[in-house]
Amino acid sequence: HAVLAGAGVPVTVADNVLPRIGVLEPSSARAAIREVFLRHVIGGKKLSRGTRFARLVRAATPDAVLTGVEVLAGTLGGDLAVVDVGGATTDVYSVLTPDERDSGPSQEVAGTLWRARTVEGDLGMRWSAPGVVRAAVEERLLDAAEEADLAAAAAVRAADPGFLPAGDADRAVDRRIAALAATVALRRHARGAATGERAGRDLREVKLLVGSGGVLRHADPGDAAAVLDAVLTDHAGGWALPRAARPVVDVDYVLAAAGLLADDHPGAAAAMLRHHLGA
Repeated sequence: HAVLAGAGVPVTVADNVLPRIGVLEPSSARAAIREVFLRHVIGGKKLSRGTRFARLVRAATPDAVLTGVEVLAGTLGGDLAVVDVGGATTDVYSVLTPDERDSGPSQEVAGTLWRARTVEGDLGMRWSAPGVVRAAVEERLLDAAEEADLAAAAAVRAADPGFLPAGDADRAVDRRIAALAATVALRRHARGAATGERAGRDLREVKLLVGSGGVLRHADPGDAAAVLDAVLTDHAGGWALPRAARPVVDVDYVLAAAGLLADDHPGAAAAMLRHHLGA
């Protein structure tokens, strides 16, 4: 900790994420972010009257999932990707096998982050459903006729985040929004940012594509499979699709649990992932 001179503002210090050219070390920064999360989110919002609850918090959920993804990659022995379609955001995680060609004089100055997460704040099933429609139009995934109908349905969901599908028609809309959110999120993750702020990801060697999020966990297996199939057959998105990825849904939501177990019980974490996701 440090205190900003004259202002009384606490500052959390972390190690350099780029200690030398071509080397990325984000673990210290992640730990610092967790500490700030506990202090300002858990403590600042008074989510618990005592300090015991804050001590029990091991990680923010996205960080726990990322750790679980890392364990899964080690168990799998190859590249993998996860797309988590939520109510407000769609998160994409990927773990790639380091390429020896990325060392030496031609390596990137900032290095290559072989384990990464991107968060799309405009893509979600409820709060951000209208953003899915807008993004899908921009990506030329929707024609004008479907856009109008889907935009109306998305507006209903954004106005009522607790909305639950009442029949086959509603479930079909949810499935379509989920497929579009997952497709756009994977496109962005793989292509990177046009500004260069975020490097693209080569997902061609991905062996396992894991779908997560309530819309997939609670869907019929065929509907969930259709969402992931939309991603794996997206040949017009300007990104290199996985050549032979096996799709699976994290029905029991074990990635986060495995991430929490990983430090103290790595064997149990790996065994759980093998059992539930077939890695």
